[in-house]
Amino acid sequence: MTLRRFSSPVLAGLALCIAAGAISTPVAAASSDPEATASRRLIAAGEQVALTGSPGGQFSQRALVDTASANARIAQLLPTRAVTKAFRKAVGSNYAGQVIDIDSGAELWSRRATSGLLPASNMKIVTAVTALRTMGPDKTFNTRVVSLGKGKIAIIGGGDATLSRSGLTSLAQRTAATINSRPDLLPDVTTPAPYRPKTCIRKGKRVKSTKKKPCKIVYPAARRAVSVYVDDSFYATPTRPAGWRSGYEPTVVRPVRPLGIDGDYSMDSSANAAAYFGSALKSFGLTGSFAGRASGAGAEQLGSYSGSTLANQVKYMLQVSENNVAEMLFRNVAAEKGYVPNWANSSRAAAEVLSALGIPLASTSLAGGSGVSRNDRLTPLALTTILQRVADSTTHPELAPVYWGQGMPLAGISGTLSAGAGRFTTSPTKCARGLLRAKTGTLFDTVGLSGLAIGKDGRLKAFSYLVNSRPQRVSPLTTRRNVDKLAATLTGCY
Repeated sequence: MTLRRFSSPVLAGLALCIAAGAISTPVAAASSDPEATASRRLIAAGEQVALTGSPGGQFSQRALVDTASANARIAQLLPTRAVTKAFRKAVGSNYAGQVIDIDSGAELWSRRATSGLLPASNMKIVTAVTALRTMGPDKTFNTRVVSLGKGKIAIIGGGDATLSRSGLTSLAQRTAATINSRPDLLPDVTTPAPYRPKTCIRKGKRVKSTKKKPCKIVYPAARRAVSVYVDDSFYATPTRPAGWRSGYEPTVVRPVRPLGIDGDYSMDSSANAAAYFGSALKSFGLTGSFAGRASGAGAEQLGSYSGSTLANQVKYMLQVSENNVAEMLFRNVAAEKGYVPNWANSSRAAAEVLSALGIPLASTSLAGGSGVSRNDRLTPLALTTILQRVADSTTHPELAPVYWGQGMPLAGISGTLSAGAGRFTTSPTKCARGLLRAKTGTLFDTVGLSGLAIGKDGRLKAFSYLVNSRPQRVSPLTTRRNVDKLAATLTGCY
C-alpha cells in the first residue's frame, strides 16, 4: 500500500511536529527555520519516508580503536566540550544529558541525568516503543463502513494514524460495489436543484460569477445520494489536555480522533474524512455527503480497509516528527491494554509498558504522545535506558523499527536530521554524517536530541541531551548545532 500526504497550505501553518520548529513563535519566524521547512516538506510528500525509513541504509563504522580507548576519549572530551564559552552561550545552563556504552552498560558521561525536563518531540521515542511493545510491528488498524439502512452508512474510525486518501478511495470502491448490488441498501434516485456556481472557467481562467457576467447555471444529473455518518467513538470525545496551549489546535496538532486523513490539520478530522469518502463514491456510481455522527455498533459491515503497518507508522512519525500520528498511537496503546483511550488512561498505559521494560520513571510525566504538552517530562536516564532496549534486537526484536529498521533520522541524511534541516553539514559535526540516528525535538525554549551513535570502536553508544530555557538571543539552529557537537563526539570523528 502507499501513503498519501496533504500538500495543502494547512501544512504551512506548522502542522509539523514539535521537533520541526519553534511552535510558540510567529509562523513567519518558524517558516524560516530549516528544520521546520524540512519537516513540512517531508509531511507533504513523505510516502517514501514512511515506507523505507530513509535513504542511505544502515550505516556502520569499522572499528578503528578498542572499546576502552573509544570510551575513554568520550569520557574525557564531553565534560570539557559541554562547558566551553560558545556552548554555554548557545545552550545555556538548564540542560541535562547522559551517554551510555551499549555493550557494557557503563555510563561514559552524565549531567543531571535524573532531572525531569521538557523533552519536546523526544517524547515520540516513548510513543514508538510503547506502541511497538504493546501491539507489535505488524499491527494494522481497520477503517470500516457499515449499513445504517437504505441509503445510509457509517464510517467507523479504528485508529489508523496514517489513513490516506487512496485508502479511503479503495474503501469507497468496496462499499459502492456492495451497495450497488443490494436493492435494499441502494438509495433512491434524486435530482438536485439547478444552481449557479460562485466561480467558473472562462478562457482557461477561473473567474467569479457576477451580475454582469454570471456563470452558467448547472443542472445536476440524477444521482443516488448516500448519507455518510461518522462513528468515532473508539476514542473518548476530544478534550484539550492541560499542557496544550490554546494556539496549538489545529495547526500544530489536531483534536485527537480515531478517524482522519494523514496530513489533515483541522478541528474535525472525522468529518473531513467522511466528506472525502462521500466524494470518492462519485467514481463508483453513487455520491455521498457527511450527515453527522451516529453509532455503527452491531451494524452490517459493507467494507473495510487495513492501512499501513505499525512499523511503517512509527518510522514515518519519527522521521518527520508527525504529531497527529503520535497522539493517535498514544491512544491506541491504551485501547490495546483494555482502557478507555483518553488522556489519563493513555498516560497510564504508557507508564505501565515502560515500567515492564525496566525504564526508570522517577521525575517523568507522560502527559501526551507527541511532546506538544508543556506538562511532559523525561529524564536523560529514562531515554538512554529506552534506547538500550531498542539496541538489543535479540531481546526486543519488536522494537527494531526504531533504529535497526531505519526509523530515527540519520545524521546529515534523512528526516529532521537531514542536510536540508541544517544538521551535520558544517564543521566540526559533518564528519559524523551517517554515523548516528536520533530523534530531534524543539519547542521555542527546548531542544532535544536522543539516539544511538556508532563509536570509533564500531560499537553503539546511547545518548540523550535535553536543553530547556534555551537562550533566545541565538537561533534554534545554533543551539541544535552545539548539541550536535556532543553527539558527534561519540563517533570519534570530532
